Amino acid sequence: MSTTKILLLGLGELGSAFLSHLITLPFTHLTVGTPNPSKHASLLASYPTVSHRAIDLAAPSDSLTKTFAAFDILIIATGFSSNIDSVTKLANEVLEAGKIRQAHRKSKLWFFPWQWGVDYDITGDAEGKMPLFGKQKAVRDLLRERAEESGVDWTIVSTGIFMSFLFEDFWGIVDRSREDDGRIVVRCLKNWEHKVTVTDVDDIGRVLAKIVARHVEANNRILYIAGDTVSYQELADVVGRVNGKEIGREEWSIPHLEAELKADPDNQIKKYRLVFARDGVWWDKEKTVNHQLGINMVDVETHARKLFGN
Repeated sequence: MSTTKILLLGLGELGSAFLSHLITLPFTHLTVGTPNPSKHASLLASYPTVSHRAIDLAAPSDSLTKTFAAFDILIIATGFSSNIDSVTKLANEVLEAGKIRQAHRKSKLWFFPWQWGVDYDITGDAEGKMPLFGKQKAVRDLLRERAEESGVDWTIVSTGIFMSFLFEDFWGIVDRSREDDGRIVVRCLKNWEHKVTVTDVDDIGRVLAKIVARHVEANNRILYIAGDTVSYQELADVVGRVNGKEIGREEWSIPHLEAELKADPDNQIKKYRLVFARDGVWWDKEKTVNHQLGINMVDVETHARKLFGN
């Protein structure tokens, strides 16, 4: 059986999770591309069969296109760039790489773009507040329009936000700043019935490996995964249950969030909060790949118990 060549771009939190699961797939060879290979030498020393090469996505398109064309599968885990046009630049380079493979009668290039998040078809650019989200929607439209003729298959995996993000201090939803005084505050976005989908990073890697191994039909479609989908009411109940302390509850309504952003219009976190108070940020677990495959995932309560030491 021929060996499938996979190129994984990025080795941060998500890329590292991908690496540990992709390496288990049979009949594959994994190459990791990062701008600075020496930075990750100690990590990659644990994976002697993995190749590592310097790849900078800011490089000229001609060079990157030729590099991408040498691989069967391309998985992007680089995160968001400060240059919002980088996601469309990369998508166009992948399409050109697919054409090169076509010309050499090779198989289609299978592309997993950096879309590990919300449903950008629904969020769009959030009424102009999130231009990068608008670019993510543009990538989807570009792939739908041109991938087939370019010899590219694509799969988008919508994960919601990372599980840990939901509990980060800067996000402000689970406020532990007065925990030593026996009080934790949980805040909701929009209202207490509004929901959010969250997935543990390692679980994303586990499900990705199943997708790459073709345990589900994935070509040219958007797949959804979820460690959990909870309302903010359910989140507050979970935090109170696992912590055993008084839980204060504050509602951050859409008018409140809009006023907060108006007073601080360049604050990116306040923009994100407003996005997450609207649609496209959650989906039912029953429609997910992990539910279809019967994969046990870390849910909010399991994560909270680990976080609070209970």
